Amino acid sequence: MKIAYIAPQAIPSQAANSVHMMKMAQAMAENGHNVTLLAARGSNEKAEHVFSYYGVRQNFKLRLQPRRPGKMGLIAYGFRNAADARTLKAELVFSRCLISGWACAIANLPVLFEMHDSPGTLNKIAGSIFRRLTRHKNFRGIVVISQALKNHMAEIHKILPEKIIVAHDGADPLPAVQNIPFEKTPGSFHAGYTGHLYSGRGIEIIAGMAKNIPDTTFHIVGGAPSDLAYWKNELKTLKNVVFYGHVPPGRVPDFLQNFDVLLAPYQRKVAVAGNTGDTSAWMSPLKIFEYMATGKPMICSDMPVLHEILKDNENALLRAPEAVSDWTAALIFLRDNPKEATRIGKTAQDNFLSHYTWKKRAEEILKALKKI
Repeated sequence: MKIAYIAPQAIPSQAANSVHMMKMAQAMAENGHNVTLLAARGSNEKAEHVFSYYGVRQNFKLRLQPRRPGKMGLIAYGFRNAADARTLKAELVFSRCLISGWACAIANLPVLFEMHDSPGTLNKIAGSIFRRLTRHKNFRGIVVISQALKNHMAEIHKILPEKIIVAHDGADPLPAVQNIPFEKTPGSFHAGYTGHLYSGRGIEIIAGMAKNIPDTTFHIVGGAPSDLAYWKNELKTLKNVVFYGHVPPGRVPDFLQNFDVLLAPYQRKVAVAGNTGDTSAWMSPLKIFEYMATGKPMICSDMPVLHEILKDNENALLRAPEAVSDWTAALIFLRDNPKEATRIGKTAQDNFLSHYTWKKRAEEILKALKKI
């Protein structure tokens, strides 16, 4: 099948959804489809450099185009993508861009739309476009990242449940370790965090753990320059906290596979790109699946939506988001009980390989689409 996959933002970028788009385009191509990813141009990098940056195979076409700022630029971007999708003779448009999805429906193309937040977060104009898209004859369905978000859309926004496909986020099986990106000495213990440093990501919990366990090194990979500068200053007295800043997604596996324990200390309210909003009620973080892929044990915040994926003392240790003492005790337990740590990590990896690879996600979405 010819699929036009449409991104809402520039590629490359530091946004997690750009990783999602590149990985899903690769996954759909791995399932035997002819995929073209349409996105705004994030830099003047050549296409092959973009594939390398994200650590994905060049098994799909990548079409990048300039996008003017502002509302008119977004409208022009949406209708240009619709024109490109028609030129490609797409048999399915899979869009993360609302205006592009609507423009493609108007252009008589079948549209599957993916959304990771409540339609209630849209402004008045975007909300109107969303309603028009979901009622259009060419609307095939909507993909969401959790059962909680499906329930919300069906109950509050009156979308037919049979039109909603639940597909948690995913990750790729990890390649062999290419290098060890930090010094490891015999007997040393390393806890790692990867991702943004937005409000609600729990860096203050990591700081508390670092104070409580000075003989463990805490590695923080990622963060926008402003957030990074803030936390470096806040934690400058802690010698066992190491910041790396933004690392290309293709390099992240080398860090993950060299940590002993992985940390996901989400707070009760979790901001998204731009340090705004709150996605805690229905999130499905990429980080969780990247962690599961390693076979290393994870300590994660005990959030109701994450119970769809994680079970305490089975494939993770779940702790109250704000309880530094509980997180500290959990880390010490994993450090002092390597057999239990191995069991938890292996269970998570088995769960991941069975259900949460990008290839499996793409396969399940397109299989479910046939039943709508």
